[in-house]
Amino acid sequence: MNPHPHPLAELVRIESDPAYRNLFCAELDAAVQDRFANRATVMAEVQAAAARLRALILHSEPGPST
Repeated sequence: MNPHPHPLAELVRIESDPAYRNLFCAELDAAVQDRFANRATVMAEVQAAAARLRALILHSEPGPST
Protein backbone atom coordinates (compact mmCIF):
# COMPACT_ATOMS: atom_id res chain seq x y z
CA MET A 1 0.00 0.00 0.00
CA ASN A 2 1.29 3.43 -0.95
CA PRO A 3 1.76 5.68 2.13
CA HIS A 4 1.26 8.78 -0.06
CA PRO A 5 -1.88 8.32 -2.15
CA HIS A 6 -1.21 11.54 -4.06
CA PRO A 7 2.25 11.90 -5.62
CA LEU A 8 2.49 15.60 -4.75
CA ALA A 9 0.93 15.42 -1.27
CA GLU A 10 4.25 16.09 0.46
CA LEU A 11 4.95 19.08 -1.75
CA VAL A 12 1.47 20.47 -1.11
CA ARG A 13 2.02 20.12 2.64
CA ILE A 14 5.42 21.84 2.43
CA GLU A 15 3.90 24.71 0.46
CA SER A 16 0.78 25.12 2.58
CA ASP A 17 2.04 24.59 6.16
CA PRO A 18 4.66 27.17 7.25
CA ALA A 19 5.70 25.20 10.36
CA TYR A 20 6.16 22.02 8.34
CA ARG A 21 8.02 23.97 5.64
CA ASN A 22 10.43 25.37 8.25
CA LEU A 23 11.02 21.88 9.65
CA PHE A 24 11.51 20.43 6.17
CA CYS A 25 13.98 23.18 5.20
CA ALA A 26 15.94 22.77 8.44
CA GLU A 27 16.19 19.01 7.90
CA LEU A 28 17.17 19.52 4.26
CA ASP A 29 19.88 22.03 5.23
CA ALA A 30 21.23 19.59 7.84
CA ALA A 31 21.28 16.76 5.30
CA VAL A 32 23.14 18.92 2.77
CA GLN A 33 25.70 19.96 5.41
CA ASP A 34 26.18 16.30 6.42
CA ARG A 35 26.73 15.34 2.81
CA PHE A 36 29.29 18.11 2.32
CA ALA A 37 31.09 17.06 5.52
CA ASN A 38 31.14 13.42 4.43
CA ARG A 39 32.42 14.42 1.00
CA ALA A 40 35.19 16.51 2.54
CA THR A 41 36.19 13.59 4.78
CA VAL A 42 36.30 11.16 1.87
CA MET A 43 38.27 13.59 -0.27
CA ALA A 44 40.83 14.06 2.52
CA GLU A 45 41.17 10.28 2.85
CA VAL A 46 41.65 9.88 -0.91
CA GLN A 47 44.24 12.65 -1.02
CA ALA A 48 46.13 11.12 1.93
CA ALA A 49 46.09 7.69 0.27
CA ALA A 50 47.35 9.21 -2.99
CA ALA A 51 50.19 10.95 -1.14
CA ARG A 52 51.17 7.68 0.56
CA LEU A 53 51.10 5.87 -2.78
CA ARG A 54 53.22 8.57 -4.43
CA ALA A 55 55.73 8.39 -1.59
CA LEU A 56 55.85 4.61 -1.83
CA ILE A 57 56.43 4.71 -5.58
CA LEU A 58 59.05 7.46 -5.43
CA HIS A 59 61.02 5.99 -2.50
CA SER A 60 60.73 2.27 -3.03
CA GLU A 61 63.68 0.15 -3.97
CA PRO A 62 63.59 -1.41 -7.41
CA GLY A 63 62.83 -5.09 -7.15
CA PRO A 64 62.24 -8.02 -9.41
CA SER A 65 59.25 -7.70 -11.65
CA THR A 66 56.58 -10.33 -11.24
